[in-house]
Amino acid sequence: MFNLIFFFLKDKNQTITAKTGELDFKPASDFFNSLNLIDLTTCNSAECIFLLLKFVLIPLFIVLLTVLIFFLITNRYRFEHLASKKKEIDSLVNDFLTDIIFSVYDSKELKKKIAEFKTVIPFQKKWCQYMVLNKLIHFKQNVHGFDQNRILLIYKYFGLQSHSQKLIKDKRWYYKSLGIFHYQVLDYKIKKGQLKSLLKDKNKYLRSNALIATIALSDEKFGILDNYTEKISMADELKILDIIYQKKSKLPKNITKWISHENNSIVILALKLMIRYKEALTIPQIKQLLLNTDVLVRKETLLAIRELTIYEANDILINHYPKETNKRNKISCLKTLGIIGNQKTVEFASQILTQENDLEIKFEIVSCINKIDQSYFKNFTSGDSNEDYIIDKIVLHATNPYLN
Repeated sequence: MFNLIFFFLKDKNQTITAKTGELDFKPASDFFNSLNLIDLTTCNSAECIFLLLKFVLIPLFIVLLTVLIFFLITNRYRFEHLASKKKEIDSLVNDFLTDIIFSVYDSKELKKKIAEFKTVIPFQKKWCQYMVLNKLIHFKQNVHGFDQNRILLIYKYFGLQSHSQKLIKDKRWYYKSLGIFHYQVLDYKIKKGQLKSLLKDKNKYLRSNALIATIALSDEKFGILDNYTEKISMADELKILDIIYQKKSKLPKNITKWISHENNSIVILALKLMIRYKEALTIPQIKQLLLNTDVLVRKETLLAIRELTIYEANDILINHYPKETNKRNKISCLKTLGIIGNQKTVEFASQILTQENDLEIKFEIVSCINKIDQSYFKNFTSGDSNEDYIIDKIVLHATNPYLN
């Protein structure tokens, strides 16, 4: 047995070469003394760089490049193999779920079938669990003609609720929201207060998802809104209304409390529910709502009066109009008066008609009067020819059936 060592040598012509030393035939001291070794500290910089490149850096680069290529090829092979496997599993899962969803298996048979299938696929892998869960969600959202509760039963027998629960307990808000989404889509009932801590989370998206899920899935339902202090976005309002329409829920018993709620988002939601269920507002409620400093609350109140055709609010709106500071609300108020108004409304509108300089508002005043009394403008004159000309043009526009 012998060892080989490389050395840099100089011959008589001062040519630098690499030599191999065989250490087992001579004593080490004699061998090294017989070699004409180069002292790298004495060679010039160009020689040193050349030697480092030729015998160290370039070989090292080649080795690293070879390892990298090997790693990329191996990784690509694994990826292709996994993709092929996932495609095969996807087909198996799809066929199996289609079979058990539309089958007539009782709960025991269903549980047994699922337990057997879990041994066929690599269910312990997260990607496989995610695949099954996504398939169930797809069936729930897009396929009809079967018992929807069967999806929830399959979800439980696969043990996927624990997967969703882990997501909800994750520190990252996105995964928490994803877990909540699973519960909501699959209609998995949650316990009272289970998501309570998330209702005050700093992240508005997580807070929103927790609120919608609590209303849709828990026993608290709309009771959760009694003490809710956060702002509800327009998107969440639509989601809550959609839940009510889908589940055909009754008007919440505490709707009257919401009308005077400190949170204006709850007040606006209550007004939309009143419109949806054709529940009329009382005169005291209307007076209180029109005094609200929030423009949107006043806007929804005016819309509710118009949609619910509350004639008793006519005098209140006449008194409110001069106090309204928002242009869009002024226009809404005039639209509402045009529906619930009477002769007193015509007298009021005729007084403010010539005083108003905003053409858009002036148009609504004319339209309001015309809806109540269509003969009013036949012999109308303001005493100002320019004003009469403008009003005549507005009347023509307001009474043209092709423009309204």
